[in-house]
Amino acid sequence: YATIGNVTRACLWSGTALSWVDLHPASAASSKVLSIAGTQQAGFAQFGSAYHASFWTGSAASRVDLHPAGAAISVAFATDGTQQGGFASISSVYRAGIWSGTAASWTDLHPAGAEGSAVQALAGTQQAGYVKIAGVNHAALWSGTAGSFVDLHPTGSTDSQVTGISGTQQVGFAKVGTLYRAGIWSGTAASWQDLSAFLPTGSS
Repeated sequence: YATIGNVTRACLWSGTALSWVDLHPASAASSKVLSIAGTQQAGFAQFGSAYHASFWTGSAASRVDLHPAGAAISVAFATDGTQQGGFASISSVYRAGIWSGTAASWTDLHPAGAEGSAVQALAGTQQAGYVKIAGVNHAALWSGTAGSFVDLHPTGSTDSQVTGISGTQQVGFAKVGTLYRAGIWSGTAASWQDLSAFLPTGSS
Protein backbone atom coordinates (compact mmCIF):
# COMPACT_ATOMS: atom_id res chain seq x y z
CA TYR A 1 0.00 0.00 0.00
CA ALA A 2 0.96 3.66 -0.34
CA THR A 3 -0.24 6.77 1.48
CA ILE A 4 -1.15 9.59 -0.89
CA GLY A 5 -2.73 12.79 0.37
CA ASN A 6 -3.32 11.25 3.83
CA VAL A 7 -5.20 8.31 2.27
CA THR A 8 -3.79 4.79 2.54
CA ARG A 9 -4.36 3.10 -0.81
CA ALA A 10 -4.15 -0.55 -1.81
CA CYS A 11 -1.52 -0.94 -4.53
CA LEU A 12 0.14 -3.46 -6.81
CA TRP A 13 3.62 -3.45 -8.34
CA SER A 14 5.33 -5.73 -10.83
CA GLY A 15 8.93 -5.13 -9.80
CA THR A 16 9.41 -1.45 -10.57
CA ALA A 17 8.11 1.88 -9.27
CA LEU A 18 6.67 2.65 -12.71
CA SER A 19 4.56 -0.53 -12.65
CA TRP A 20 2.49 0.78 -9.72
CA VAL A 21 -1.27 0.13 -9.99
CA ASP A 22 -3.69 1.95 -7.68
CA LEU A 23 -6.30 -0.55 -6.42
CA HIS A 24 -8.06 1.91 -4.10
CA PRO A 25 -11.87 1.98 -4.50
CA ALA A 26 -13.20 5.46 -5.28
CA SER A 27 -15.58 5.60 -2.30
CA ALA A 28 -13.26 4.04 0.32
CA ALA A 29 -11.64 5.89 3.21
CA SER A 30 -8.59 3.60 3.08
CA SER A 31 -7.53 0.26 1.67
CA LYS A 32 -4.65 -2.22 1.91
CA VAL A 33 -3.44 -5.35 0.16
CA LEU A 34 -2.17 -7.84 2.76
CA SER A 35 -1.53 -10.91 0.62
CA ILE A 36 -1.01 -11.86 -3.02
CA ALA A 37 -1.04 -15.14 -4.94
CA GLY A 38 -1.29 -15.72 -8.66
CA THR A 39 -3.45 -12.97 -10.14
CA GLN A 40 -5.25 -12.22 -6.89
CA GLN A 41 -4.64 -9.60 -4.18
CA ALA A 42 -6.43 -9.75 -0.82
CA GLY A 43 -6.89 -7.31 2.04
CA PHE A 44 -9.58 -4.79 2.93
CA ALA A 45 -11.25 -1.54 1.96
CA GLN A 46 -12.63 0.82 4.59
CA PHE A 47 -16.09 2.36 4.18
CA GLY A 48 -16.97 4.77 6.97
CA SER A 49 -15.55 3.10 10.08
CA ALA A 50 -16.03 -0.45 8.79
CA TYR A 51 -13.33 -2.56 7.17
CA HIS A 52 -14.62 -4.87 4.44
CA ALA A 53 -12.57 -7.95 3.49
CA SER A 54 -11.85 -7.66 -0.23
CA PHE A 55 -9.88 -9.09 -3.08
CA TRP A 56 -8.76 -7.67 -6.41
CA THR A 57 -7.45 -9.10 -9.66
CA GLY A 58 -5.17 -6.30 -10.77
CA SER A 59 -7.39 -3.22 -10.96
CA ALA A 60 -9.48 -1.01 -8.69
CA ALA A 61 -12.61 -1.95 -10.66
CA SER A 62 -12.01 -5.66 -10.07
CA ARG A 63 -12.55 -5.46 -6.28
CA VAL A 64 -14.89 -8.07 -4.80
CA ASP A 65 -16.44 -7.25 -1.41
CA LEU A 66 -16.20 -10.32 0.85
CA HIS A 67 -17.88 -8.71 3.88
CA PRO A 68 -20.23 -11.33 5.42
CA ALA A 69 -23.81 -10.43 6.24
CA GLY A 70 -24.11 -9.36 9.88
CA ALA A 71 -20.42 -8.58 10.36
CA ALA A 72 -19.23 -5.28 11.82
CA ILE A 73 -15.79 -5.48 10.22
CA SER A 74 -13.88 -8.06 8.20
CA VAL A 75 -10.34 -8.42 6.85
CA ALA A 76 -8.73 -10.90 4.44
CA PHE A 77 -5.17 -11.59 5.58
CA ALA A 78 -4.38 -14.35 3.08
CA THR A 79 -5.12 -15.70 -0.38
CA ASP A 80 -3.86 -18.69 -2.32
CA GLY A 81 -5.31 -17.39 -5.56
CA THR A 82 -8.62 -19.20 -5.13
CA GLN A 83 -9.53 -19.05 -1.46
CA GLN A 84 -9.25 -16.13 0.96
CA GLY A 85 -8.75 -16.28 4.73
CA GLY A 86 -9.07 -13.79 7.57
CA PHE A 87 -11.72 -12.87 10.12
CA ALA A 88 -15.08 -11.24 10.54
CA SER A 89 -16.29 -9.50 13.70
CA ILE A 90 -19.74 -10.87 14.50
CA SER A 91 -21.50 -10.01 17.77
CA SER A 92 -18.24 -8.34 18.92
CA VAL A 93 -16.19 -11.53 18.46
CA TYR A 94 -13.39 -11.81 15.88
CA ARG A 95 -14.11 -15.08 14.11
CA ALA A 96 -11.63 -16.88 11.83
CA GLY A 97 -13.04 -17.74 8.45
CA ILE A 98 -12.48 -18.47 4.79
CA TRP A 99 -14.10 -17.38 1.55
CA SER A 100 -14.15 -18.84 -1.95
CA GLY A 101 -14.49 -15.61 -3.87
CA THR A 102 -17.83 -14.26 -2.63
CA ALA A 103 -19.29 -12.81 0.55
CA ALA A 104 -21.91 -15.59 0.56
CA SER A 105 -19.17 -18.27 0.60
CA TRP A 106 -17.99 -17.23 4.09
CA THR A 107 -17.23 -20.28 6.27
CA ASP A 108 -16.89 -19.64 10.00
CA LEU A 109 -13.91 -21.52 11.53
CA HIS A 110 -14.22 -20.06 15.04
CA PRO A 111 -13.96 -22.84 17.67
CA ALA A 112 -16.66 -23.08 20.32
CA GLY A 113 -15.68 -21.31 23.53
CA ALA A 114 -12.83 -19.28 22.04
CA GLU A 115 -12.62 -15.53 22.65
CA GLY A 116 -11.33 -14.64 19.19
CA SER A 117 -9.63 -16.16 16.16
CA ALA A 118 -8.23 -15.33 12.74
CA VAL A 119 -6.80 -17.07 9.68
CA GLN A 120 -3.44 -15.57 8.69
CA ALA A 121 -2.25 -18.09 6.10
CA LEU A 122 -3.67 -20.83 3.91
CA ALA A 123 -2.49 -23.40 1.40
CA GLY A 124 -4.27 -26.32 -0.21
CA THR A 125 -6.92 -27.64 2.19
CA GLN A 126 -5.38 -26.12 5.32
CA GLN A 127 -5.74 -22.77 7.06
CA ALA A 128 -3.63 -21.43 9.92
CA GLY A 129 -3.50 -18.49 12.31
CA TYR A 130 -4.48 -18.20 15.95
CA VAL A 131 -7.28 -18.77 18.43
CA LYS A 132 -7.56 -16.76 21.64
CA ILE A 133 -8.22 -18.99 24.65
CA ALA A 134 -8.38 -17.64 28.24
CA GLY A 135 -6.70 -14.44 27.09
CA VAL A 136 -3.80 -16.18 25.34
CA ASN A 137 -3.26 -16.49 21.59
CA HIS A 138 -2.78 -20.12 20.55
CA ALA A 139 -1.27 -21.01 17.17
CA ALA A 140 -4.00 -22.77 15.22
CA LEU A 141 -4.54 -25.05 12.24
CA TRP A 142 -7.79 -25.91 10.44
CA SER A 143 -8.87 -28.08 7.52
CA GLY A 144 -11.93 -26.19 6.36
CA THR A 145 -14.28 -26.49 9.33
CA ALA A 146 -14.50 -25.15 12.88
CA GLY A 147 -14.46 -28.73 14.17
CA SER A 148 -11.13 -29.43 12.48
CA PHE A 149 -9.28 -26.95 14.75
CA VAL A 150 -5.87 -28.17 15.97
CA ASP A 151 -4.25 -26.31 18.86
CA LEU A 152 -0.52 -25.86 18.05
CA HIS A 153 0.33 -23.87 21.18
CA PRO A 154 3.72 -25.13 22.49
CA THR A 155 3.93 -26.22 26.11
CA GLY A 156 5.30 -23.42 28.29
CA SER A 157 4.66 -20.57 25.86
CA THR A 158 2.46 -17.58 26.65
CA ASP A 159 1.62 -16.51 23.09
CA SER A 160 1.84 -18.24 19.73
CA GLN A 161 0.64 -17.66 16.17
CA VAL A 162 1.06 -19.22 12.73
CA THR A 163 1.91 -16.67 10.05
CA GLY A 164 2.73 -18.93 7.11
CA ILE A 165 1.96 -22.41 5.81
CA SER A 166 3.31 -24.66 3.07
CA GLY A 167 2.58 -28.31 2.50
CA THR A 168 2.60 -30.12 5.82
CA GLN A 169 4.45 -27.46 7.81
CA GLN A 170 3.48 -24.23 9.53
CA VAL A 171 5.73 -21.32 10.55
CA GLY A 172 5.28 -18.52 13.04
CA PHE A 173 6.33 -17.69 16.56
CA ALA A 174 5.88 -18.52 20.22
CA LYS A 175 6.67 -16.39 23.26
CA VAL A 176 8.87 -18.30 25.68
CA GLY A 177 9.70 -16.38 28.84
CA THR A 178 10.17 -12.79 27.71
CA LEU A 179 11.32 -13.62 24.17
CA TYR A 180 9.41 -14.22 20.96
CA ARG A 181 10.97 -17.16 19.13
CA ALA A 182 10.57 -18.08 15.47
CA GLY A 183 9.49 -21.65 15.01
CA ILE A 184 8.06 -24.35 12.80
CA TRP A 185 5.39 -27.00 13.31
CA SER A 186 4.41 -30.16 11.44
CA GLY A 187 0.73 -30.24 12.36
CA THR A 188 0.87 -30.77 16.14
CA ALA A 189 1.81 -28.76 19.21
CA ALA A 190 4.44 -31.38 20.11
CA SER A 191 6.15 -30.91 16.74
CA TRP A 192 7.10 -27.29 17.56
CA GLN A 193 10.76 -26.61 16.78
CA ASP A 194 12.40 -23.48 18.16
CA LEU A 195 14.46 -22.02 15.29
CA SER A 196 16.49 -19.85 17.64
CA ALA A 197 18.47 -22.98 18.42
CA PHE A 198 20.02 -22.65 14.96
CA LEU A 199 21.17 -19.05 15.36
CA PRO A 200 24.87 -18.27 15.79
CA THR A 201 26.16 -17.98 19.34
CA GLY A 202 25.50 -14.51 20.72
CA SER A 203 22.43 -13.82 18.56
CA SER A 204 19.40 -12.30 20.24
